[in-house]
Amino acid sequence: MKRLENKTVIVTGGAAGIGRATCLRFAEEGAAVVVADIDEVAGRTTVAEITEVGEQSLFVRTDVSNEDDARRMVAETVAEFGRVDMLVNNAAVFVLRGLEATAEEWRKSLDVNIVGTAFITKHVAPEISKAGGGAIVNLASISAIIAQPNFITYSTTKAAIAQMTRCLALDLAGGNIRVNAVCPGTIWTPQVERMAAEAGLDRDAAEADPEWGGKHLLGRMGHAREVANAILFLASDEASFITGECLVVDGGYTIT
Repeated sequence: MKRLENKTVIVTGGAAGIGRATCLRFAEEGAAVVVADIDEVAGRTTVAEITEVGEQSLFVRTDVSNEDDARRMVAETVAEFGRVDMLVNNAAVFVLRGLEATAEEWRKSLDVNIVGTAFITKHVAPEISKAGGGAIVNLASISAIIAQPNFITYSTTKAAIAQMTRCLALDLAGGNIRVNAVCPGTIWTPQVERMAAEAGLDRDAAEADPEWGGKHLLGRMGHAREVANAILFLASDEASFITGECLVVDGGYTIT
């Protein structure tokens, strides 16, 4: 029997990168997967990939920073699958700015990364409790732990997610909901690929560069599926006595 049979998971930002890998990984374990993303084309592509492996999936166009969208997405999920057991708060924007950040850049980063996570959780958590309990996994980052140049906007939001995770673990324990986070290092996603290209690097060059792959003890950047595996562990019953934790998945980046 697959680990997540008869379970339903919502993955925000599930259209690409770590979110997409997480959707596919959970589907492999038998879960019904809701892809909640603002990118309709990529989101529906992820759903088609899940359908190919024989599992149920649903795309719901969702702007996590809009509470009405959050509320509607949860309602559509329950209407389709009858329950919610797990939530992966993955949706984020990468506003990488220092003190020169504009008010608009700050608001975008805060609204999506922090407020969006809160809105989604606010409307999903009661459904998880109704289902008898389950798990929430948030996406923080090593940027929540270490200082990086000109990352103030992004790092601030990810540090907030780490603390939100601990607070939610406390507040939701009574509903039999575990809340944890993962803190990835540099993962080769479409976003990182674009950033590398702007620096004139393809993947091989980025892996070999001391400021990219070389920052990790394992001598390379991570794969999205490697983070998805960690998310799956924290969401599954194998982590039944773990809550309020931030699991670092960074190939040794933060210990150097």
